[in-house]
Order: sequence, then C-alpha cells, then structure tokens
Amino acid sequence: KIIFLYFYANWCPICRVEVPQALFPAFNELDEPNVIGFRVNYNDNETDANEKALAEQFEISYQHSKVILKNGKEVLKSLETWEKERYLTEIQKATQ
Repeated sequence: KIIFLYFYANWCPICRVEVPQALFPAFNELDEPNVIGFRVNYNDNETDANEKALAEQFEISYQHSKVILKNGKEVLKSLETWEKERYLTEIQKATQ
C-alpha cells in the first residue's frame, strides 16, 4: 500500500483551502486501490497523542506538510502547497 499523510491544522488558511479544493478532488479522481490517504491533525485543538507521535516520527514542523510512504518507507515529504494535478502526479509516481 501507498500511504499519504496530510498534516492539517484547523486554524491554517492554506489547509482550509488546499484540502477541499485540491486534496479531496484529487483523491476522488484517483483510481488506485492501493493508495490510502489520512488527514493528520497537527498542532491544533483536535490533535491527539497518536498524531503528535506521527508528526515527531516524520519530523513535521509545519502544517500542510505531506508525506508519502511506500512499503513503510518515506518516499516523499513536501511542505509546499499543491494543486490537484500535483497530488495526482506525486501519488502516481509513488505507485510505480
């Protein structure tokens, strides 16, 4: 499986735009049964101990960070804002 992690903060204006306008549309269009995506709360009032541990494990220091794992290994980490097409491209690369 390919695992996609999006570190989301409910107070972040970038997260509030990127998730509904790029991330969700990309996953809705995605036709890859071996890809699973998770929104991980980061540094907000909804963040739990497991989410804090994930952020520490992947050395996340900024909201709207993205991590792609393949076979349990990190293959991409990005702090950039992405459009829908970039989500589709990066996920497709990870599946190859």
